[in-house]
Amino acid sequence: MTFEKLSQTRFKKKSSFIADQILGMINAGRYKAGSKLPSERAITEQMGVSRPSLREAISALQIVGILESRPGDGTYVSAPVATEDLMRRAVSVLEECDSPFENMQARKALEIGAVRLAISVASDADLKALKEAWDEKCIRGRRGDLEEYLRYGKEFHIAIARATKNRIIEAIMDKLLDMTIQPLWVSMRRDYFLKDLSRMELMIDIHDRITKAIIARDMDRAIHELEIHYDMQIEQIYGQTEENNSDKSNGS
Repeated sequence: MTFEKLSQTRFKKKSSFIADQILGMINAGRYKAGSKLPSERAITEQMGVSRPSLREAISALQIVGILESRPGDGTYVSAPVATEDLMRRAVSVLEECDSPFENMQARKALEIGAVRLAISVASDADLKALKEAWDEKCIRGRRGDLEEYLRYGKEFHIAIARATKNRIIEAIMDKLLDMTIQPLWVSMRRDYFLKDLSRMELMIDIHDRITKAIIARDMDRAIHELEIHYDMQIEQIYGQTEENNSDKSNGS
């Protein structure tokens, strides 16, 4: 029961094609309710796709209740058959949501430049606003309030963008951060934290280091910590770093 190689496409996300093929296997009875899917490595090799594309497809199928993830075990089929409605909803999640992987790549590239500029031009008031945004985010994280912690994440990163005193940078960052409230992003982040609540402390620690470095106007340290932050998120959610990503096509 192997999956087929995917063809290149410019008009549909690769993750949507992956979801279609998994759904087809389920409806053909090759994977029944309660059965376990092959490992992610096996599926990516059979389909010729990257792990980010596969992870996003699996997350969409989890959102609509077709698959379920069992920490430390694997991914299982939870629905006996994928109805037309469930199939449509799963593909809709993928087609209407932006790729979290691409979002993080874009934010990393933009924010490294933003931090350089902010450290050079930020006023004391800007740095105070950044510290206040971080304090609020940290409080929510320490309480274990995941929804509020993620929501205040936007306030923190927007504070960095505002400190550049560049309206274009702020507007672009605002749009990128708006994408993080899309269902696919929220589901993947929630899934990551709920598998191990101690992971929240890791993220709190790295954000604290970023804040302190910016306030100290230590550019090299701030950029170093920011790179760790994004690389950590990519590793957390996708199980690999950007350097290991082999998916160069439009459908990531």
